[in-house]
Amino acid sequence: MSENKSIHNGHRQRVRERFCETGLESFADHNVLELVLFYSVPRKDTNELAHSLIEHFGSLYAVFEASVERLMEVPGISYNSAVLIRLFPEVLKRYSLSKQGKGIVLKNINDIADYVSGFFIGESVESFYVVCLDGKNKVICSEKHSVGSTSVTAVVIPRVIDSAVKHKASGIIIAHNHPSTSAQPSGDDRCITSKIGKLLEEMRIQLIDHIIVGFDGKCTSMREIGLIDM
Repeated sequence: MSENKSIHNGHRQRVRERFCETGLESFADHNVLELVLFYSVPRKDTNELAHSLIEHFGSLYAVFEASVERLMEVPGISYNSAVLIRLFPEVLKRYSLSKQGKGIVLKNINDIADYVSGFFIGESVESFYVVCLDGKNKVICSEKHSVGSTSVTAVVIPRVIDSAVKHKASGIIIAHNHPSTSAQPSGDDRCITSKIGKLLEEMRIQLIDHIIVGFDGKCTSMREIGLIDM
């Protein structure tokens, strides 16, 4: 084994041990990517690649949100590396949903926001979800109802109502994301919320909340800001 290869392997082992001992708390963003790339780039300095990725996309968040095709635009990033990077937010999303599962009780706005925010991990387009609850605010099911572009989701209101009826829900939560803007509700968001709320009220089903998740992961509760009647 050459001296350079020995130094290279020793560095990788130290980085792995550091992660095992302390997690990612002390890691800079480029160090996180450097560690990830160990597992797809066996014989190259991944620190340089990590810096290139962050410079190209602007942030660690943007790197993980990028498509496989866009990641491969960065010199040195192979198909395997791009798939590995793109896998992380999808695994985190699946982990979050699996951890929540059915039967969880959503007691307050914080519980609701924590629950629905997991739906949008890794989402680069606008998506709309419906969560059905029983009379004790226990989750019966969560359903993805539509997917739009980066700014528009075609919400089919009758499908939302049908879902609430089908699952015999006492109340529902609706949630969608703004993948490129803040969680501030738009005029369309207000209109959709009002229409769904009125239709549910006629059926004696409560619209518990409409949560909007912004590009930065921050949430807005439309009930909390007074856009849904208490």
